[in-house]
Amino acid sequence: MLRDLKKEIFYPYPPEKVWQVLTNRSTLAAWLMENDFEPRVGHKFQFQDYTLPGLSESIHCEVIELDEPNRLSYTWQDKFMSRPSIVTWILEPQEGGTQLRLEHKILQSLPTESQQPKYSHISGLNHRYGTTALAYAPETRTQELRERIPMFNGAIVTNTNTSVILTSFLGSRWEYKLESVVPQVLGKGVRG
Repeated sequence: MLRDLKKEIFYPYPPEKVWQVLTNRSTLAAWLMENDFEPRVGHKFQFQDYTLPGLSESIHCEVIELDEPNRLSYTWQDKFMSRPSIVTWILEPQEGGTQLRLEHKILQSLPTESQQPKYSHISGLNHRYGTTALAYAPETRTQELRERIPMFNGAIVTNTNTSVILTSFLGSRWEYKLESVVPQVLGKGVRG
């Protein structure tokens, strides 16, 4: 069973430079994946994952929170996932650098409009789809929600959220990227 991931790492660079590594399309491609990211709430984008042998896959995302240079959240869903997960980056200035925290959360069920949001930082997702993104719906509402929420259309079939790509990131890929690849990119500088 997949679990949420929380990872913290310190970089000896100011938050603005770390922010650029997270939000600059070419720099993001240098350490994570090719993409068409734009730092704009509501922007739908894709990561192109070519790293797993024999698997070329698009990860569909949407920016749901942007507070430069402090916080960035976006949805994350590949074709193997029954519902999106949420990736959140939190940058905290520290003496001599930036403490970066990654939270990758798996949504356990479908959103409903019957409950109040638990987390105000995803209000953009709530507003866009008229739902409470982290409230949970009974399976009987699946068809109704499929019709109302285009992002989920055709993707919600089961209660599981199994994905080779998601499993690899929650297993060790995020850790490897943050500990080994991001420091190299930060050391080279951000290119526009």
